[in-house]
Amino acid sequence: MKHVVFLSGPIGTGKTTLGQALAEQLQGHFIDGDDHADPSRPWYCSILQTSRAIIRTGLERLEERPLLVVAYPLSCANWIYFRRKFGDAGIRPHFVSLRASYASIISDRRGRAFDEDERRRIRVMIAEGYGERPFSDLILDTDKADFAATLEELRIAILRRIVA
Repeated sequence: MKHVVFLSGPIGTGKTTLGQALAEQLQGHFIDGDDHADPSRPWYCSILQTSRAIIRTGLERLEERPLLVVAYPLSCANWIYFRRKFGDAGIRPHFVSLRASYASIISDRRGRAFDEDERRRIRVMIAEGYGERPFSDLILDTDKADFAATLEELRIAILRRIVA
């Protein structure tokens, strides 16, 4: 069976970094949803276009390897859309929410600088519950351990779901 793992969460929680590393460790492909967004439009104006592009690219990549990891913050509507589209194609989706505190996300030790617009959006995404979606199969705190330990926890959890 083929699998797609969605990593959702606020900006700065590690979706891309963890997603790339997870895909590499599990010999899968990786997609950053932001790469499929229209940069000339606000994110909320291009959600459907981005989601369709993720499906299209994802199905192509799943022809080559049985696992795909997607980094993309999900709303409930996205979750329904992706679950249905990949499910209809015989692909089992898994949804992971990545969670971290605002202070740890903007911390210098995370190695990423955020402008004021990104900081505002991080606060909004945390308040809107992007780090703990009720539809998630797993909620993972990315600020409780170092990167290697967090990746290992994620890898083990995903392998358990894939084998189950």
